[in-house]
Amino acid sequence: MPLVDLFIPIDNVILYLFITAIFEALAVYLFRFRKTSGALLLVFCQICKGIWILAKVFCSLSPDLPNKLFWAKFTEWMPILLIYFWFEFILEVSQQKGRILTGIQYIVRGSVLSLLLIIGFDNWLGWYWGAISLDGQALTIGFGPAAYITMIFCYTLNLVCLALSARWIYCTNGLRRQQAIILSVTPLFNFIGSILGYTLEIQTVSPQVLGLLLSGFYVTWVFYRWRIYSILPLAQDSVTRTMNDGLMIIDKKGYIVGMNPAVKAIFKDLPVDIDNKFETAVAAWSVLAQIDSKHSLEVFEAVGANGRGIYQIQTLPLTTPQGNLLGKTILFKDITEQKRDEAKIIDQEKALSIMTERERLGRELHDGNGQLWSYINMQIEAARSLIEKKDLSKADVLLEKLADVTQDMHVDIRESITGLQLTAAQEGIWQMLKEYLQWFEENYGIQVQLKLDRELAAGLLSQTTEVQLLRIVQEAMTNVRKSAAACHVRVAVRVNGGVVNVLVEDDGCGFDLTEATFKKGSFGLQIMKERASEIGAQFHIESKRGIGTKITLQVPLASDHSKQELTDNRGEELKI
Repeated sequence: MPLVDLFIPIDNVILYLFITAIFEALAVYLFRFRKTSGALLLVFCQICKGIWILAKVFCSLSPDLPNKLFWAKFTEWMPILLIYFWFEFILEVSQQKGRILTGIQYIVRGSVLSLLLIIGFDNWLGWYWGAISLDGQALTIGFGPAAYITMIFCYTLNLVCLALSARWIYCTNGLRRQQAIILSVTPLFNFIGSILGYTLEIQTVSPQVLGLLLSGFYVTWVFYRWRIYSILPLAQDSVTRTMNDGLMIIDKKGYIVGMNPAVKAIFKDLPVDIDNKFETAVAAWSVLAQIDSKHSLEVFEAVGANGRGIYQIQTLPLTTPQGNLLGKTILFKDITEQKRDEAKIIDQEKALSIMTERERLGRELHDGNGQLWSYINMQIEAARSLIEKKDLSKADVLLEKLADVTQDMHVDIRESITGLQLTAAQEGIWQMLKEYLQWFEENYGIQVQLKLDRELAAGLLSQTTEVQLLRIVQEAMTNVRKSAAACHVRVAVRVNGGVVNVLVEDDGCGFDLTEATFKKGSFGLQIMKERASEIGAQFHIESKRGIGTKITLQVPLASDHSKQELTDNRGEELKI
């Protein structure tokens, strides 16, 4: 007996239209997840189901044969497209690849396109439908050869989908295998509905339509409500539950909609829970009031709500791909151990810095004032000898020299104390340099001119480099006071590329560099060279008798600043 397609009048038109609306609503709902693998293909599946039911209704209600045949074509197109989109969905979700599958995919696409064209132009070909009869509103269409081919193609493609699902089950383990098993169950709803549609007579709704409706609900509920097929959200949930950092989610109305165990531990024994207003968390932990109500990005640190631990708190806005604000997340990172480690490192650096500076000061005192103490002791012994010999005039001259030396030592010590106080100040190096040079001019009557590049800024040099640089300038100024007999000193600092150039120039008497190298008491030059070497700077001295002395220092910038183009050398000139 040849197969026929029977279109009988539908009594429950409103019910069928309602079912059509359900499928389209499912398509709209699934479209929200279009960036998820396979989502768009499921949207097309639901649309095909809705159009198929709608076409059956219009075919039933159409008054004449041409209109009925027009809608009958849609009832044949949609099942083909439905099984095709399901086939593509299986391939995309299971991520199965290979030359054979690629070849099958192209064959399926070509076959689908051919069948759709045959159905569309069958009025001239007569391949798909055979005898057509209209008895009142009931339309009976016999199947032609292409219809049998189409039926075989659809059932074969269904079997291919089952084979792909079985292959997916075999090739995977764990959660992915569970996903494949659940996915394989979905087409059974369509098979069961189709079988019931040919064996049972249900007046309210066709069992075939019911099967399609159940399969649509099932795949939507499983795939998107519980995310069974999408392993990424499950992994995110697992990480969120086990992460050490706290995560709190606030909706745009200010309600707490999510808290991981780490946050619950932070608010332990405090009245803060899901579905509460965020104000309850603010009341329990007042520092949270700093979080901006506009959901902008913020980061700050605070002591824990229960007075234990230190946390870095960060807020991030939650927005849809279209930019619509849904709420915000608050991350609580426990940085207690990090702060302790940082404090230990700072203490160690301070201790090392103190030890290094003490060693340096000890060397300077030994090479400088330490030698003067030996000289004073020898001169005192000489004065005592002269007094014993009643040679008071010579003893008086010697004591007067000792008084001058002692006064010089007092000045040196006072200058060293001033320099150390400035070095320890919590100000920028350039402000400290300005204050020191001003103090130098006021105390010694030597005119000082300071020129600073406008590119100079806080943080341009490391703290260690700043300290050493300031000490080098101080040592140079001490040499000017003690040996240069200068009236004017010029100090200039400018930035050139990745280097800070420092110049200290006086108009004093100058000296012979070859003699100064071996001259007793020239340890100040050696100290400046050592300090420059420690910070990787290049140190140069130019001096001639009767002309003056010029000291230049080239200090490399920190790596993060050396990459910048600092070529503007226009400076501001400061008269001290």
